[in-house]
Amino acid sequence: MFLSSFYGIVDSKNRIAIPSPFRSTINNSNEKTYLFKSLKYECLEVHLSSKINTLIKSFDEKDFLSKKNDHFKTAILSDLEEITIDKEGRFILRDHLQKFSKLSKEIIFIGKGNHFEIWEKKSGEKHKKISRARFK
Repeated sequence: MFLSSFYGIVDSKNRIAIPSPFRSTINNSNEKTYLFKSLKYECLEVHLSSKINTLIKSFDEKDFLSKKNDHFKTAILSDLEEITIDKEGRFILRDHLQKFSKLSKEIIFIGKGNHFEIWEKKSGEKHKKISRARFK
């Protein structure tokens, strides 16, 4: 599971190092890792292939002719990217994903159980604060 929050950076070569606890979860899963633009927030979501396969299966089980279902599939799958993680636990962030999420040098990783999000640090901290306040 992806739990807790961790700080990181986008380095000068546009690489992001995944925090060690999240990297361990990925490595122990032996699954491919995917990145896409969040449909809810200006952040990026990282999911394992099992979650992506569950999403695809749920798309296939819904009304094939539904425009809403088609828009959902397009919104997620058209921007889905498999990421390659190097020996140091880093992957390269593509420009269009960086622009969408407004990631600058300082970032925060937010664990969400079966996936995690990557936020611009101040926006992510604000999101955590708002979420906690709305939960009360």
